Amino acid sequence: MPYDPRPVSQGGNRGIDEKFSRKAPEEGKFRVVSVDTFDGSDMVEGDFPSLEEAKIYMKENTEGREMLLMYIFDDQGRSVGRGGTF
Repeated sequence: MPYDPRPVSQGGNRGIDEKFSRKAPEEGKFRVVSVDTFDGSDMVEGDFPSLEEAKIYMKENTEGREMLLMYIFDDQGRSVGRGGTF
């Protein structure tokens, strides 16, 4: 299915905040969420103890790939980083 930014409940395929939270599960941690803009899937890649570790993971896993975006969120659900290409 092509990317549809609407939430799952509205017929789209964006699961963030409906299937999973953008917030890291513990205070001081960081969550990396990926969005495959080709097939429309999004998912939690992992939770990391530091922003630096989350950035390293994001860089290593988006380098050389197209149509893959990754976002880093803190324990409050605020976006604190972005990588990849559309």
